[in-house]
Amino acid sequence: MAGELTFTSRHPEALHGFIELDPRTLDTPAGVAQGLRALAEFEAFSASLRALLVDRQNQHVADQPLEGRKGQPERLGGDVAHAAAVSEIAALQNTSEAAAARTLNFSVALVNTHPALHEALAAGDITESHARAVVDQAATLPERVAEAFGIEALARLRTRKGRIRTPGEFRAVVRDLRERLHPESITRRREAAREDRRVWLQPDEDGMCVLSALLPAETARAAYERIDGAARAARDRDGEHRTLQQLRADVLLQLCLTGHGGEGPLSGEAPLSGEAPQSGESIPSLEQLLSRVTAEVVVHIPLAVALGASDDVAHLDGYGVIDATTARLLAAAAPTWQRLFTDDEGVPVKLGRSTYRPPAGLVRFIQYRDGTCVVPGCTAAARRSEIDHTIEWQDGGATDAENLALLCTKHHALKSLAVFRLRRSVPDHGGRQIGEPPKVSGELVWKSLLGEEYPAEPADRTHILGPRSPAPTAVPAAPPACTSGASDPPPF
Repeated sequence: MAGELTFTSRHPEALHGFIELDPRTLDTPAGVAQGLRALAEFEAFSASLRALLVDRQNQHVADQPLEGRKGQPERLGGDVAHAAAVSEIAALQNTSEAAAARTLNFSVALVNTHPALHEALAAGDITESHARAVVDQAATLPERVAEAFGIEALARLRTRKGRIRTPGEFRAVVRDLRERLHPESITRRREAAREDRRVWLQPDEDGMCVLSALLPAETARAAYERIDGAARAARDRDGEHRTLQQLRADVLLQLCLTGHGGEGPLSGEAPLSGEAPQSGESIPSLEQLLSRVTAEVVVHIPLAVALGASDDVAHLDGYGVIDATTARLLAAAAPTWQRLFTDDEGVPVKLGRSTYRPPAGLVRFIQYRDGTCVVPGCTAAARRSEIDHTIEWQDGGATDAENLALLCTKHHALKSLAVFRLRRSVPDHGGRQIGEPPKVSGELVWKSLLGEEYPAEPADRTHILGPRSPAPTAVPAAPPACTSGASDPPPF
């Protein structure tokens, strides 16, 4: 038990000493409460220290020469240093690029723009959530007033009776304070905010997703009222068993997949008032809506599942595991099926220096093999990634499967600029004949601007489409003389 109450860093060259929880703290409710308070203060100090380190690493990146490879067009909006710093932090902390960008932006603003807030966090007077509430709101303020706004917000941390506001309460206070103190008119800010409208998808559990949208308030409200009106009208029909929430969801799907929902088509003079329609078509069921999917959907289905001989799971590209019934419905609705062949079944995977651009068959092979951008932690799907020569074509690299890998647009740009590097763990030591392309062997390695190296690898699907239990480690069973390939997981 004593070992569980003591923390010693695995990196004593950077973080010295140890922290120990007094075992007597566990004996009484008051002791536990005191321990929780102490831990909250330490977490705040840790957050302040992480912000300092991230900001310093950002400075180290900015100090590096970032000219990159000559002759390359402008990439990454011209802000190569910021893009490189985000990727550096993402790899170091084993987080996504989006999470690393949030950490970097928060840390740089906290340390440089809000020193008083940073000191309060280091002292344990506020939590990281309190600090983020201020930094997030100040990010939309002109730089000349941001620091003063942070100090003013910090003064409102406590209620009139001295209680520290929760992060949620504090965020509401800070948001209202920003509205009152913002030097720009709300009209101008509204116009700027409209430029940030967007839609995004977040996978959820059990075959579900969250579809979110950031929209102007009046249009979002009108859209919701229309969805709600159609759902309420459908609920009053005889034989309708779905709840109002389920009907709203199905109306939204109908609008997106067919262009109309309940009260008529979206185009022309369609009403947006949200009044419940008196008549109109009923809301299709989920199965009916699924049959109307016309967008390209990539599903990896084991052959036994596709044929109905198994109810094992399949894999929906860009989401993850889906159930066998849904997979078969998608497969039945697909206008075409594409079988992924291996190199001995017709796909040319070794084109050498005969061509720069890989043909469609090889592209499909690389997309399925890698699945996502091969940079560690990057989850950009194959359809949003680009096929890149590990050894650049201009450096003698071949258009072969072993020299091609998927990189997302950002990581491809960082590699093309020679800011980050993708290489094989076994280098080419020369000895080639004249005109012979460099050899590629060993595992892929992603090397960051500051010299950190990480293994790069294709997406691992064995936990999805592989066997549920590990293969026996004793004497392996001899392979059958003839197999049907039913266990292979081709994409359809």
